[in-house]
Amino acid sequence: MFKSIRLRMTITYLLLIALAMLITGLLLFNMLEKYYLLSAEENLKRTGSLTAELVLNYLREDADAVFLSSIAENFSRQINARVIFVSPQQTVLGDSLRVGGLLGVKMDRAEIAAALGGKIGQSIQYSNLSQQWVLQVALPVEEGGISRGAVFLSTSLNPVYETLAAVRRLFLGATLGTMLVAGALIVLFARRLTEPILKLTTAAQQVAAGRLDQHIPVQTDDEIGRLARQFNIMATKVKETNNRLTRFVADVSHELRTPLSSIHICLQTLQDYELEPEEQKEFLENINYETQRLIYLVEDLLAITKRQEVAEKRETFSLAGLLEEVANATFPRAGRRGLQFLMEIPPNLPGVHLSREDLKRVLFNLLDNALQYTPAGGRVKLAAVNSGKEVCITVQDTGCGIPEEALPHLFERFYRVDQARSRHLGGTGLGLAICKEIINHYGGEIGVRGNREEKGSTFYFTLPATLFVAMSPAGRTGLPGAENFVPEEEPH
Repeated sequence: MFKSIRLRMTITYLLLIALAMLITGLLLFNMLEKYYLLSAEENLKRTGSLTAELVLNYLREDADAVFLSSIAENFSRQINARVIFVSPQQTVLGDSLRVGGLLGVKMDRAEIAAALGGKIGQSIQYSNLSQQWVLQVALPVEEGGISRGAVFLSTSLNPVYETLAAVRRLFLGATLGTMLVAGALIVLFARRLTEPILKLTTAAQQVAAGRLDQHIPVQTDDEIGRLARQFNIMATKVKETNNRLTRFVADVSHELRTPLSSIHICLQTLQDYELEPEEQKEFLENINYETQRLIYLVEDLLAITKRQEVAEKRETFSLAGLLEEVANATFPRAGRRGLQFLMEIPPNLPGVHLSREDLKRVLFNLLDNALQYTPAGGRVKLAAVNSGKEVCITVQDTGCGIPEEALPHLFERFYRVDQARSRHLGGTGLGLAICKEIINHYGGEIGVRGNREEKGSTFYFTLPATLFVAMSPAGRTGLPGAENFVPEEEPH
């Protein structure tokens, strides 16, 4: 029913105001009623005391009823109350009401009985005769501790309740006016409060519909303003992610199209033309090469999609042991390519807690690039330095080097410094991007710098101390050429 926050806020606040005014009104009326009744009672008591002193010597069985009634009438006019004088036998000796009075009548009332007993009797009753509420007070008339009678006073409470009714009407009018003004202010406040929420809702619907260029103006620093600011950040990141995904799909499509087109042309040629065996072999080798490129590309794409799954498989292992395991696997390949492979693994490397598969992928990727781009007779070096705050691992080669303008883009997906040469060597353009994602995931840093004294490049990455665990250092493998390794300065 109340699906609008604005409506719910308005109704809730109005109900709270009404409840507060109701409670305030009840307390106020109760206080005013007690005040007016107490004032009327005190007025009657003061008048009764004065009257009792005045008629003390006249209250007897043979008292002059006319004289006492005159005194009662005079006091009645002054206080607007009925005044009756009663003997100790509860007989009326004087009454301010001349016509229809109670002269000579015995008044058997609890108030008079209390007054004759030396106490003040009082009550509030509804008079069926006059159809109104009346306040009745009886005061003793005593001389030397002996009761001479009582003074009975009765006054209408209509003025009191008329005053309270007037106050009640005024209060109700003020309440209604307050609620009208408050309702208008609440509607404006609710509108101001919910308008950003409506904008956020509309913007979220637009984002869900695919229109990602959404921005909510931030006008306040409260919770709504912070929500709008976070929405803008989220929308910007969603747009960036969508753009990256679009570019990634476009890049993947482009990378897949080239080998598929080559395979298609080769197959079409083999199908449409009669070729010599040597030509057929050349076309089949080309198909095989392009197929391998597709396999490598798909493997790298699968590695990207399974990044989170692999990263969650953390284990504790010796960093030195893993480096030597990778070096042992790399050394024969370097020998077959006519390269010198050097390594330096210090004994103070800590144990680490991360995905072993992730770290091996980074190391093999960097070493594969170094081996591929270094000509025969060159040198590749794997080294590690423990500074206490982090471990820095470097892969240095004496290959062709990297142009300065290519360095900012080197870790982007599908980026190649030399498109033709990279494809000829079988690269997919995803390896360094995967390495960057892995190292960043563990809080490390990855980069590249040129060698100072000779051609080539030095790739490095760091593992922060948050990954370290206590473990005995692994032993050296003593690879050939390791003793010739000269430690390089730690990259910055």
